[in-house]
This record gives sequence, C-alpha cells and structure tokens, in this order.
Amino acid sequence: MQSLRIKLIAPFLIGALALTLVLSAYTYTSARNAVKDAMLLISEAKTNHAASSMSLLIKSMSTSLQNMVVDQHVTSLFLHSNLSDEIRQQTNDWLEIIAENNEYYRDAFIVDINGICISSSNPGHIGEPLGRRPFIQVALGGRFNLGESSVGRVTKKFSVFGAGPIDVGGHIVGALVLVNDFPRIVDYDSSPEFDDQGIFTAMLDEEGVFQSHIDKTLMGNSQELFPELYKQLAQVGEKGGFVTYKMNGDTYLGYAKVEPTIKWLVITSGEESKVFASAYRVGIAVFSISMAVLCLITFIVVRTANGILKSLLSLINFAKLVSEGNLDIHLEETRRKDELGILHSSLQRLVEALQSMLKETQAASKMKGEFLANMSHEIRTPLNAIIGMTHLSLRDTAIQPKQRGYLEKIQMAARSLLGIINDILDLSKIEAGKMELESMPFNLRDTLDNVLSMHHDAAAAKALDLELQYAQGTEEYFVGDPLRVSQVVNNLLSNAIKFTNKGGIIVRCWQEQQNTALPAWQEMPDGQTALAPAEQVQPEPPVMFVSVSDSGIGISEEAMSKLFQPFTQADASITRQFGGTGLGLAITSKLVSLLGGEISAASKSDTGTTFTFSMRLEPNPSGIDNSNDQADPSHAFELLALQGKVLLVAEDNTINQLIIQELIEPSGAEIVLVENGLQAVDAVRQRNFDLVLMDMQMPIMGGLEATMQIREFKPAADLPIVAVTANAMKEDKEKGFACGMNDYLTKPVEPDQLLDILKRWVLNGGKQS
Repeated sequence: MQSLRIKLIAPFLIGALALTLVLSAYTYTSARNAVKDAMLLISEAKTNHAASSMSLLIKSMSTSLQNMVVDQHVTSLFLHSNLSDEIRQQTNDWLEIIAENNEYYRDAFIVDINGICISSSNPGHIGEPLGRRPFIQVALGGRFNLGESSVGRVTKKFSVFGAGPIDVGGHIVGALVLVNDFPRIVDYDSSPEFDDQGIFTAMLDEEGVFQSHIDKTLMGNSQELFPELYKQLAQVGEKGGFVTYKMNGDTYLGYAKVEPTIKWLVITSGEESKVFASAYRVGIAVFSISMAVLCLITFIVVRTANGILKSLLSLINFAKLVSEGNLDIHLEETRRKDELGILHSSLQRLVEALQSMLKETQAASKMKGEFLANMSHEIRTPLNAIIGMTHLSLRDTAIQPKQRGYLEKIQMAARSLLGIINDILDLSKIEAGKMELESMPFNLRDTLDNVLSMHHDAAAAKALDLELQYAQGTEEYFVGDPLRVSQVVNNLLSNAIKFTNKGGIIVRCWQEQQNTALPAWQEMPDGQTALAPAEQVQPEPPVMFVSVSDSGIGISEEAMSKLFQPFTQADASITRQFGGTGLGLAITSKLVSLLGGEISAASKSDTGTTFTFSMRLEPNPSGIDNSNDQADPSHAFELLALQGKVLLVAEDNTINQLIIQELIEPSGAEIVLVENGLQAVDAVRQRNFDLVLMDMQMPIMGGLEATMQIREFKPAADLPIVAVTANAMKEDKEKGFACGMNDYLTKPVEPDQLLDILKRWVLNGGKQS
C-alpha cells in the first residue's frame, strides 16, 4: 500500500518538477524575448520620432523660406534702383515681427547678390559681408538649401541655417536666410529608468561627430570621431533598421535611421547587459515561485505562467503606445508586488513625469539664470567701489605704511572675494568641463603665505595659532594657476577657523614623486615638524601636497560620506551656529580635480580635522614669479598721452563715475560724464567722441537701448562703444555685442584692463596692443 502510494506520487512529483523546470525556462525565455521586443519597439519609435521631428521642422522652415522670398517686403528691396530708407525700414520691421512671433526663429536676414546683409531682424547684422558662407553661395546660385546644423551642448536645441534665392524678374538678386533654434529633440537631463531599459537616443553626423549623446564628453567633440561607426550603421538608410554594434568595449542593440535632409544618423540603443537585466530578474522570480508551488497541480503552474505572460504583453503594448506619443493612456491597476509590479508602476509614473518634465525644466533653468545674473550684478557693483577706491587710495604716496598695509589687505581680500564670486557663478561651467585654468609662473610658498595673511586677524580674534610649515627641500617655483590654488586653501582655512575655538591651525606643504605613498609627518627633537623620507621610485615631476589641520569640533563618520556634496553641511545645527551655504567644500573638490589632484579628509568628533589635497604642477626652474605683479598702472595712464581725446562715460553711480574719472584723468583725455543712456545718445549727437564707456543698467534708458540708437547714426568703425557693467553673465555679453558694442569690460574695473581698453580703442583703432 505504501509502495503503491510512492509509485503513484513519485511520477507526479517527478513530472511536476520537470514541468516546473520547463515552465521556468520557458517563462525566462519569453520574458527575455518580450523585453527585447519591447526594447526594439521603443527604440524604433523613439528613433522615428526624433528623425520625423527633425524632418518636419526642416520642411516647415523650407516652406517658410519659399513663402518669404516672394513676399513683397523682400522683393520691394530689389525693385528700385535707389533703395529708400523707408522701404528698408519696413522690411527690417517685417523681419523683426516674424522673428519675434515665431519662437523658433533666432534671426532672419537678407543679403544682396554680393553677399552683403541689407536687411535683418537684428540691426547689428546690416552691412556685414556674409557671402563666403557656403549655404549663402548656393542660394545666390539659385537653389534653396540648408547650412550648418547642430545640437546645443547646453540648450540641447536643434539649430539649422536655411537659405533661399530671391528671384525678381527672372534674375537672382539676393538671398533670404533663416536661423532656427528648434526645441529639444532629445534630452538627457534625467537618468534613464528601469522602464526605459536603459536606452537613449544619439545623433551622429557624416563626419563621425556625436551631435547628441548621453555621454557629454562625446557630444559635439570633434576630437573623438566615429566615422567607421557611421559607415556601418548608415547602411540601414533612410528606411531604418535594427542594429547591433560595439563601442568602447560594450555591445549595444537598438534601431537606427538616416535623416534624409541633413544625413544625420539617429540611433536609439541600449547596452545589452542592461537591456536584459529586468528579464533576468523576472526569470529568477518565476523560478522561485514555481519551486514553492511544486506540490500544486500543473493547472495552477500553467495558469501562473500565463498570468506572467499576460502582464508582460500588457506592458509591452503599453510601452509601444507610449513610444508612439500617446501619453493619455493608463494601465489597469495591478496587485503585483514583484519586479513586474515595479515595472508596471514605473511605466505609469514615467508617463506622468513626461507630461510635467518639460515645464519644470524650463522653469528651473529660467529661475537659475535670473538668480545668477541678479546676484552677479548686485555683488559686483559694491566690489567695484571697494577695489576702485582702494586702488585710488594706494596711488597716494603720502599715506602711512600702516594705512597702506591695511589698504593692500583690503585690496587682496576684495580680489579674493571676486575670485570666489566668479567660481560660484561659473559652477555650472566647472561641472560641464569648460573651466580653463591659467598657466603662469608663481611662487607656491608666497601664495600660501598670502592666503594665511588674509586670515591672521580672524585667527587672532579667536586666539588661534596660525602656522605655515613648508617642508625643507620642497620646490617653490611652479607654472600653474595661483588663483585656484589660493581659492582651495582659502576655503579650507576659512572652514578651519570657523570650526575651531581653541588651539590652532597648521598648513603644511610637501612634495612627493608620483607612485609613492603619502608621506608621514614626524615630530623632530627641536619641536619642528618635518617630512619623513620616502623612497624615490623614479625621477618624475613631483606631486605637491597641501594639508590644513585644525583642533576644532571635528566631523562625525556619518557626515563624512556627504562632505563634498553641494549645499550640504554635517547637520542643521552647523548652519545655525556657524553659518555658511555648504558650497565651499563642493567647489573646493571640483577645483582640486581641475588641478589634477584629489582631496580627502580625516577627522573624529571633538578631536580636529585634517584636509589633504594633491596638485600636479609643472616645476619652474627659472624662479620667475608673475602671480603678484601688482605694478601700479597710474604712470602707464600718464604715458598714454591722450591730450585732445574726448571720452564719454555713461554711468549712473557717482562712485563708479569718480573711480573711472580718477583712473583715466592722468592720461590727459577729456572726460564727459552722463547719468543715463538718453543723455549719452544726446551727447553723441552733439559732439564727436573717441570712445564711449557705457554702463548696461541705468535709469530712463539702459546701455543696450542707448547703443542701438547710437548705432543708427554712428557705425562701430567711427565710434567704439565699450560696456562697463556688473552684468557678468555670458548671455549679457552676447546681448551687448548683438546691440553693436565693440568690447566688454566687467566690474569691478581692473586698472590694467581699463588701460588695455584705452590702448586698443583710442590709440590702436581696435587692434590688440
């Protein structure tokens, strides 16, 4: 009886186990194939969407070009032998209205048969010779065509130049050019999520340059080309097809298509290992569930497998509809808590996120830009008064040495503050890898001494010892960026003083050959601290190390993990007790990386902290130090000998007026002061000037509007206009040049920079001195 039971149960158990294994394998394979199909469907849809969007935008621009070239506003420019100002102005106004009313048009202009701009939505282009541009030459030859195409590395906008011939009476008399900034075709602001299977869209031009790529180091990088990859994938042609390729050792699969107009290759793909990660997890989950229900009947196992497949197919269909642009659909609610449930809820959240992502990104970008521009202007304006008045005071040879020392420290601190402000404003540039370091001879020991001197008063106020220990035998003269080195040490030293109430701070500097261990500091018998000798591995340029050690409150182990994150401090009480934004160490870490080194911290609560960073600096055997060249340029102003020259200064701030007047006065030039742009325009109408120094923000009329009005009757070649402004953002500078300004000087005004401006525009007619 027992044997019969075993005989009856054993076959069923063996069969159920075999069926479980088969079903598990079948489910995993189905899940893998389903995920692959879903990924390829999404890839195809995204590729077609991006390519179709590009084609549609280009066709729309071409249609606009064909309609505009026959408009009477365009043809009227060429119907009269003597072109009247009224007709020209009407066309300019018409182009300006078109550019303003179309959010995609950056500019529109008309050139004559010689390639000279005769009408434009931007008056600053009128008169410019543009005929050498290939796409304008093609248009003057009688064909509509496209010019340069690109994707902005920062804005992510798709930009295209288009040109069309202007035919009057059967003759080509000129060309109309449209400059378009279309919306983002692809966006990498958010990381790909599980529901995307890690896929992304990239755009590769015919030269092998990635115009768009999730890896920002490849995007627009003409130094790293992939022409062979273009040739390989471009075989799919304009119809498109599924592709598999290798790049940097990884295998990718997806869908590619050639955009027919500009011949860019649009590729939507994902790394193979990441694509099938979710299928692997689903397979493991199904196998575990199947093994747990081994004693259940085959019907339940099959039903469970069918339920999984049904869910997968539902998700695949949903993903396909979403990839085709249908964001209004909703998945039915699911009770699943496994990976399929996560995938289900993630897909639904993705649809909701896509609907608000664009609006949130645009709003955040606008708020950030407005904040940085306002902060730059508001801080630079008083800094201009501090630096300018300090410089003017130091020109007085009668002041006492003690007062001169105070003024020099004020000047040094103000310049350091200016450097900090510039670093904060350029934080986005640092993160984007666009920050360029200076390369000049300097003395590292003197640089560290200067930083310490700025903090002596703050340390003395808390009765703290402040000491520099420069290891014996360490080189002093290097070629590098002393401002960035000072910035790093200044940030670390400021924090050390802030968080130390007794004891002192020691700044140490030493050098080590590359590939050697970090040296140890040993206490010498005479109380001096010296560097323990390290074994010389090979005669390579030394790596410089700087450490800042304090006896302050220390840092807990929990806080160490987020130490170098922006806007982060150990806890909320730190901000309340000591203040600070939490940006200092984040900027310091990025600057150390730019200097070719690394930074680390060692600390325990209530025992003090030591920050150590390394730098790779080129030795300077010549011993030249240009970092502290602070020669007073006042005598250089006298040597300019500008007697008979008349300069107009448009500035509403009386302190800034005084600073500029006092700086320029030794040159002998006559200076005329006005308080707003309207007065500047009237002054230029009534009198001839050799140079105009124009503030951007003034009451009644600002500098931009004043410059545009002056340019209506005074071309740039006859009267140079130089912006002198606290608006330091790149966009402000571009606006200034677009309005007709010749040069741009940012406050605080440095005397040597002002001297260069006078040499270039008053003495040398715009050429570098």
